[in-house]
Amino acid sequence: MKNRNIMFTKSVPKMSKARLFRSILALGVVALFMHVSLPCAEAYDLSSLNGSYAGSFSGLRPPGPQSPPSHERPISGYAPEYAAGLWTFDGAGGFTALLVFNFGGGLIVGDNWDLNLTGTYTVNANGTGTMTLTGDHRRHFVIGDGGRQLKYVGTDPDGGIVVGGSMVKQ
Repeated sequence: MKNRNIMFTKSVPKMSKARLFRSILALGVVALFMHVSLPCAEAYDLSSLNGSYAGSFSGLRPPGPQSPPSHERPISGYAPEYAAGLWTFDGAGGFTALLVFNFGGGLIVGDNWDLNLTGTYTVNANGTGTMTLTGDHRRHFVIGDGGRQLKYVGTDPDGGIVVGGSMVKQ
């Protein structure tokens, strides 16, 4: 019986093993680039914060409004401060916040969700930014999870408040 494949193999030009290896390697590299894409850094702007966020923070504040700011105040010079709220960002640099505060010792403010604060915010391209509430209360933040989370720390210039908190998009 004659082998019919002999005619087929004679009609195909012979390829060196090195050339065949290079061709397969090149195809593999192309296929790899087609399936793997490098992650792109996300650029943030004011519109990265848009909608409502549930947030809370806790920390310490100097007791009484007359307490002078001090960079090295002992822990005994502070009182607890806790808050929960609904923050709504407009995507254009403004926000409102409905907050409830617990200052310890039974002093609760806004327990009917009637404490409505307003403010402005800025966002840098790397996802960091600053919120400024009415009364020069500031929060420096970083955006996480593609705009679905915020982590922040209080940075009031003269208040002496030491707080940190987070927000999650609703």
